[in-house]
Amino acid sequence: MKVTRDVIVDLWPLYSSGEASPDTRALVEEFLDGDPDFANELRRDAPLSEEIVMKGHEADQEMRTFLKAKRRVLGYPILLMFAMMFTCMAFGRIVADTSWDVSPRGFIATAVIALGFWVAFFWSLWKIRSRILITPAATDRQPGNKK
Repeated sequence: MKVTRDVIVDLWPLYSSGEASPDTRALVEEFLDGDPDFANELRRDAPLSEEIVMKGHEADQEMRTFLKAKRRVLGYPILLMFAMMFTCMAFGRIVADTSWDVSPRGFIATAVIALGFWVAFFWSLWKIRSRILITPAATDRQPGNKK
């Protein structure tokens, strides 16, 4: 198999970042020893390829951080789902029991459970957002904080 410049260009980001295996490093070094002009060209453009590799890692880290913050800001979707489900069940119960000869105990129990889930959802949302949105500058402006 013949190794071409295109293969070396493909392997260069791994080689220059130090993530290549020893065999790949040996292959790239052997090819560059045989073609010094191409080696100088790659090394001259090396800062650009390192920036591209680093930008890829930073973008990936930024995306993970964004998704984590998004999950935290939206709260716990399972609590919201149960709150909405029990609310719908409570309204269904009140509509089904519109005659005056049925006790409202079923509706009241379902409504209390729904209310509990709504309270849990909004309390968790408030706690999560307060943890995220507190900044050092905001704590410095609070009354009683003397510096």
